[in-house]
Amino acid sequence: MTVIEQNLHQLDLIRLILRQVQPEHYRQVKDWPGEPSVGKHIRHVLDHYQQLWLASDSQQLDYRLRLRDEGTQSDPQKALHWIERLQTWLQCLEADELDTQLSYQFAEGTTFTSLQRELDFVASHAVHHLALIHAMLEPWGYPWPEEAGVHSSTREYHKRCAP
Repeated sequence: MTVIEQNLHQLDLIRLILRQVQPEHYRQVKDWPGEPSVGKHIRHVLDHYQQLWLASDSQQLDYRLRLRDEGTQSDPQKALHWIERLQTWLQCLEADELDTQLSYQFAEGTTFTSLQRELDFVASHAVHHLALIHAMLEPWGYPWPEEAGVHSSTREYHKRCAP
């Protein structure tokens, strides 16, 4: 699976969750460190994708400048809208664009990265948050895709180890 396909898949999994989760469960804040909600996790993931999309044009990437749109964390429909836009962007990316060099700003300074490397990061980042979302939704018994929250490398490892 290509890096673009991995990202499209992660966004498809989030879309599946958004289409079934009740709005009150989406917004419910857990009594956990950081007071998370499903909506906050999804907003956070989408923020990273949005920031990378902007960087694909400007060649300047700084995840600390994320939009942090509270509407996305409270309204599943707004999150679905962003997923559609992000998937369209990903589907339009050409293979030669993946090598685009980005100036990456972080707390200690600036370095360089590539669009492809950052697409790999945001896909893995989405997997991590899907695992947390699963733990949050589990008490309500929502159906959960088996591969959601499990990295593709972990699935491949389990296939090799299976008897």
